[in-house]
Amino acid sequence: MLRFLTYLLPLLLSVNVFATPQRSDYLMYQGEKYRLHTNPLEELFFVKKELRPETEVRSSGNWRGYIATFSINEDYLVVSDITIAKRDPNKEHSYLRESVFLKTFPNESDRKMDWFTGLLVVPLGKRTRYVHLSYASQYENYLLIRIKDGLVLESDEMNLEEYMAFKVRQFEAFKATPAYEVRYKVLSKISDHADDFDLEGFIFKMGGFTQNIDIPFKSPNKSSKPDAASSADS
Repeated sequence: MLRFLTYLLPLLLSVNVFATPQRSDYLMYQGEKYRLHTNPLEELFFVKKELRPETEVRSSGNWRGYIATFSINEDYLVVSDITIAKRDPNKEHSYLRESVFLKTFPNESDRKMDWFTGLLVVPLGKRTRYVHLSYASQYENYLLIRIKDGLVLESDEMNLEEYMAFKVRQFEAFKATPAYEVRYKVLSKISDHADDFDLEGFIFKMGGFTQNIDIPFKSPNKSSKPDAASSADS
């Protein structure tokens, strides 16, 4: 049920909001900090709305309202921080980031994400193509980490061509789900006024399915540490 609801998350947001690049969550992995192109906590916050951090600052570039940091401890995915934007009282039109980690997850046992099953998508290297839509911009390489009930099952590093082929296979599987049918119907009503609008292509670029469509990796597993260059920003 959680996974089905996550497919529908973009439908509950305005297309204008989701059609902008999003500030990413982060993953601490093998001593390096990486951006994530998936948002694992959204499943939890969608079902348990009372846990979502309250923030006085929201923008189209961060519809979640928070930025989370995750790490992998003893092969388990855990949340290690969560911050929100807060107005700087000493400087006009300036903002500070405030950690609400202990308030959101006061119990250490709740930080282990044993409820999460899905795929973590980590862009690596330089951005090769900018797309003004969600996490649609493309990068040189990608690290994919498969999680089941919070436990890391496997990981794989792909170049852009391999990743796009993998994403196409995911999308074909996604199109066979009820979630795709709902998304298509809702967005088709919004796009009725647009001539020659490629709705299927828009849904593919918008993403939202990569975290939850479970298919085998096409390329072999690689255990080498990925290049962190330009993968994280402070």
